[in-house]
Amino acid sequence: RALELAERGKLDEALEVARGSRTATARVVAAGLAERQAPPAAAMEAAAQAEMGRLRSYLPVLDTIITLSPLLGLLGTVTGMIAAFGILSTSGMNQPNAITGGVAEALIATAAGLAIAIATLVPHNYFLARAEQALDAMERLASRLDLALREQQVP
Repeated sequence: RALELAERGKLDEALEVARGSRTATARVVAAGLAERQAPPAAAMEAAAQAEMGRLRSYLPVLDTIITLSPLLGLLGTVTGMIAAFGILSTSGMNQPNAITGGVAEALIATAAGLAIAIATLVPHNYFLARAEQALDAMERLASRLDLALREQQVP
């Protein structure tokens, strides 16, 4: 709506509408409309970069979970196998249940690490795709607004 108002030359009204919206795209449009001295494209680009930083701010946390959880699962696998071989070395094959318990511990740790990584990969990719879609929308609207503002400056 703000862009449509700007394209009709109603810049102050467009700015008010953009500032009243809570979307990242509206904040980028508002930055372009508010800039009266420097080129609005520069203001919109700076605002878009700030918005993308905000949209992507939690992705490193999810990425760390995706990377770390299989490693922790592998660590559990190694400690479980160490425990199983430790029992095997002290009691031989006299306690097969104790040995299988260590192997089970190892497999549970591996499965848990993989399950956490897989479960975290889905929201990570979802939020990454949403951030990219938002960037595309910001770029399209910023280009349209920049063109509309340039057309209004031509006598």
